[in-house]
Amino acid sequence: MTTIGTKNEYTQAWAIMMVTIWQDKIAAQGLRDTGALYKSFTTEVFLQSGGDIDKIIFAYLYYGRMQDMGVGRGISKSDSGRGSGRKQHPWYNKAWYHSIKVLSEKRAEMYGEEFQALIMDTLNF
Repeated sequence: MTTIGTKNEYTQAWAIMMVTIWQDKIAAQGLRDTGALYKSFTTEVFLQSGGDIDKIIFAYLYYGRMQDMGVGRGISKSDSGRGSGRKQHPWYNKAWYHSIKVLSEKRAEMYGEEFQALIMDTLNF
């Protein structure tokens, strides 16, 4: 298996796990009245010309972000929670930023191992 394959496989698995984490948080928050938000998640992975992952796009119903922030239908972020009848249902931000950090650290580790192997191969010509 190539290093690019390993990095791509890890990143694709990470993207699938990110959707699972969001869905679990949505279920835990009780945001499944119709199930539309829960079922709306999709991911698309774009590769660079060299085959390495360049970009991952996550898509889901926009109103999910409004529920995350406790805003919508005339309720701004500054008004939420002040007798507006809306409360935040955080399912997105905390999970996202934590998972991005984990992905970044793992990819850095993989690139470091790849560079180390390249140097060793060069020195052992």
